[in-house]
Amino acid sequence: MGRGEIRFEQVLRLLPEGWEAKAKELGALQRAREIKSPEELLRIILLYLTEGKSFAGTSAITQLSGEATLNKMAVYKRFKNSASWLQWMCEHLCRQTGLTAAKPAWLQKRNVILTDGTEDVKCGVRRQCYMLHYSLDLFTLAVRELLITDRKTGEKLSNFKRFGKGDIVIGDRAYGTPQGIAYVRQQKADYVLRIKSRGFTVFDGKNREIDLLLRLSRLKEGKTADFTVKCIINGREERIRICALRKDWESERKGIKRLTKENQRKQGGKPVTDLQRENNKYIIVATSLGKDVAASQILELYRARWQIELAFKRLKSLFHYNDLPANQSGSVRSWFYGKLLLAALCETLVNTGRFSPSGEKFPQVRLAAS
Repeated sequence: MGRGEIRFEQVLRLLPEGWEAKAKELGALQRAREIKSPEELLRIILLYLTEGKSFAGTSAITQLSGEATLNKMAVYKRFKNSASWLQWMCEHLCRQTGLTAAKPAWLQKRNVILTDGTEDVKCGVRRQCYMLHYSLDLFTLAVRELLITDRKTGEKLSNFKRFGKGDIVIGDRAYGTPQGIAYVRQQKADYVLRIKSRGFTVFDGKNREIDLLLRLSRLKEGKTADFTVKCIINGREERIRICALRKDWESERKGIKRLTKENQRKQGGKPVTDLQRENNKYIIVATSLGKDVAASQILELYRARWQIELAFKRLKSLFHYNDLPANQSGSVRSWFYGKLLLAALCETLVNTGRFSPSGEKFPQVRLAAS
């Protein structure tokens, strides 16, 4: 058994129990002539997602290695039909590794929908740039919507058309705007959105303007604030509940480090401003959830999204997350879950000590025979 084969076997042992049977049950392995087992199918999928780069490239590698004699269309069809199987493995592995948690009992039958987007997605042979927008259930990872738009379409909640009653929409500061809040409420859904302290003007019960940073300035580390404000959205008065957490020193330090990198990337290396430093001290969210839900529960719900965000950050840095197969391709859902599965496998290897981010990168773990 070769060195690469041993490593692939290690990957297989990380997969959730029953993964092979699910390949047939969920339609990934049907009438397979060239591919005889779920293991062979998974080899080809992971090869495409790491080293194959394209359906044609993956086809060429499998033929040269003697693994299979699949043309590029056959690779595409196998990959496209594996979406549900990849989703099942991803969901169970993420729960197993702690990337997702069990839904808290207080949520009952409500759906918690995470929204996010990424820029500079490369699609197709011309490598044109797009934006990928996605919404998915925070606790099951079931995709609600996957949208590919041009770069001019910014991150906004109105991109998503499938919010509804019973949903709680979660988003970062790009989505925490008056327009975003109004849109979610029009869809009869609730929201937990991180906001900028001066993202829009808010007032107290006597119509006096509130400086949120000044209001929170006496908050001690680890403590939360919970109060209601008013704002004018589309000419109408809207009551918004504000829940805020004062970060501890270590979290604040990491935040400044992250801001420094962002300023370097987006603003040509400008120093972190005083306002950025002050904002960095707090996590401030706006929500439509009532007082029957504690502020600590709301903030914990928002924090839960961060585990998924960590997985996507690892995707972008290690696995070329921005390489879509093609704009509006039918295989985008398979690609999405395949990439997330790679991130979950990486997290598992890190957590079990079988992989070191400072050593070899995961794509160097051979997923097809050498």
